Amino acid sequence: MNEQQYHQMVDTLFLKIEAWLEDTNEEIDFDSQEGILTITFEQGDCLVLSRQASLQEVWLASKQGAYHFKRVDEMWVTKHHQTLIQTIADCAKQAGASLDVTKMTF
Repeated sequence: MNEQQYHQMVDTLFLKIEAWLEDTNEEIDFDSQEGILTITFEQGDCLVLSRQASLQEVWLASKQGAYHFKRVDEMWVTKHHQTLIQTIADCAKQAGASLDVTKMTF
């Protein structure tokens, strides 16, 4: 994929994540600026999703660690086969929030 396709794909991904977060009863704030999506949970824990265009990856920084996701077979996954959506849900759980991964569609 070229750089323009990558950016369009990540734009769509971030919009879908925002819609997923809005569709929950949890107190979750998010802000998207300049290619970075910041998610803040009620207890103050924070996730930061950022684009890495040169690598065509999405990086996630959290209290639990850093993750690098690459697009493989329509999913964003780490080299250890962790999916982005499940990782966000797991981080949310550790922050005291519950996210239903079945409500996230691609």
